[in-house]
Amino acid sequence: MKKYFQLTLLCLALSSALISCRDEEQTQDEKVQEMIDNGDEVKIKEDKVKIENADGSETKIKYDEAGNVEKIKTDDN
Repeated sequence: MKKYFQLTLLCLALSSALISCRDEEQTQDEKVQEMIDNGDEVKIKEDKVKIENADGSETKIKYDEAGNVEKIKTDDN
């Protein structure tokens, strides 16, 4: 009986460790939307978005013809 209890505790500890360590990355679209929401000044053109932050840094996001994120460029001044 003691062995079953120890085995159960070991399985619970192992499963909780694996679940808590999994990496949940944001997609590029989520990252872009977060940058736009947090930006100080946002300029939107046909296929580009320019975000200027209060600290002087700039982020430029370029979209391809299908509307997907093609390139993200960050300039720190």
